[in-house]
Amino acid sequence: MNWSKIVTSILLRIGGAFFTNWTKIKILFRGKKIAVLGPRSSGKTTLLQFLVTGELPREYIQTGKPEKLSGRMYKLEDLELIIKDTLDVPGDKLSHTEWERLCQEADIVCYLVDASKLHKADQDYQKNAQEDVRHIRAWHQARKSAPPKFCLVATHCDLIPDYSSLPRDRKADFSDEFWKKDSLQRIINLGGGSGYVKCVLGSLKDRTNTEILVGNIFNEVTI
Repeated sequence: MNWSKIVTSILLRIGGAFFTNWTKIKILFRGKKIAVLGPRSSGKTTLLQFLVTGELPREYIQTGKPEKLSGRMYKLEDLELIIKDTLDVPGDKLSHTEWERLCQEADIVCYLVDASKLHKADQDYQKNAQEDVRHIRAWHQARKSAPPKFCLVATHCDLIPDYSSLPRDRKADFSDEFWKKDSLQRIINLGGGSGYVKCVLGSLKDRTNTEILVGNIFNEVTI
């Protein structure tokens, strides 16, 4: 089956980010560029809107933590994120020319993918994700001395009953098992292996879940 998709490639310049130490993150992320890639309906628009207009708690929220920490909220708009490029390109080989340019310019590359489709073992979806990540890895390797950090972000976990029915303190266990799946391991290996690919799983369903997902992304890319 021919899986058609539209991939939105966005290049962001970040003046800061979120972690347990806000000042530290502002130093680490100032002037960094992020390329956000992924197939249609993977959550790119929702994630970007939150990055521009949302807020994050002062303290880092781990996926497995039972309750969200209260306290001062940091406005992401204060980070002065600038969307440099927004392009709707078809998900065929011709679109990879634009992807390659963004990957060459980025300090951090986030590839968003629908976790619910991977969990259901959608063969076409898996195949296309593997192909995307294989190309991204090749572009990263071409940079040799200065490859970007790469974050594989699995979204739409709220569509997985086994995940959504779990209490918050058990979701980390689900995440661990999810990334151990053979299909996910193949994607990770194509992206450069577990030592290079940072993996984040979560949901963009509502504000709280989006805060957790974004917090985990920022956390992973600083490790």
